[in-house]
Amino acid sequence: MRSSLLYLVLLAAPVAATAAENPLSAAQARGHALAAGVCATCHGVEATGNSPNAKALPFRALAGRYVPLTLQRHLAEIAETGHSNMPQINVHADDVQDIVAYINSLESPADPR
Repeated sequence: MRSSLLYLVLLAAPVAATAAENPLSAAQARGHALAAGVCATCHGVEATGNSPNAKALPFRALAGRYVPLTLQRHLAEIAETGHSNMPQINVHADDVQDIVAYINSLESPADPR
């Protein structure tokens, strides 16, 4: 129990550190923590940087590419059956919603030109 709590605190620390720069909603913060714990071994889950696996898109490349409901359905399908070289992931439907909220928070604002 104690080690689980420490693990959650360590996962949340980067979110707290960046909150002043780019405040996240509660769902986005949960999505970031989940992505950091489940997806970051292959995908770049931050606003900058590359993916550890060159074949895995960074999350910022997914931001704005899908309508949120379509992305949610796609990630839910991946959670159930896997995708190409991607392993099956064990996340709840609510977790998928939070991950989608985080991914969409990475979308750059439209160019004001």
